[in-house]
Amino acid sequence: MGESGDRTEFAYLLEWPDAKTSGWAAFMADAEWAEIKRVTHAEHGLMVGQIEDLLLAPVDYSPSSSLLR
Repeated sequence: MGESGDRTEFAYLLEWPDAKTSGWAAFMADAEWAEIKRVTHAEHGLMVGQIEDLLLAPVDYSPSSSLLR
């Protein structure tokens, strides 16, 4: 988490073993997630204004995914 000007930013690093696009679409369409988002928005207002999607490529010195779990 970091601050940029007058806003707070969160960064999530996710590992997508296969199809990132379909995995993200499935997450965003999940009924439980939609309800959590609806309730949170009703209680606290809009918390996410923009989603920035960046793909990172592993490098030689990247930790193996088994170490990150």
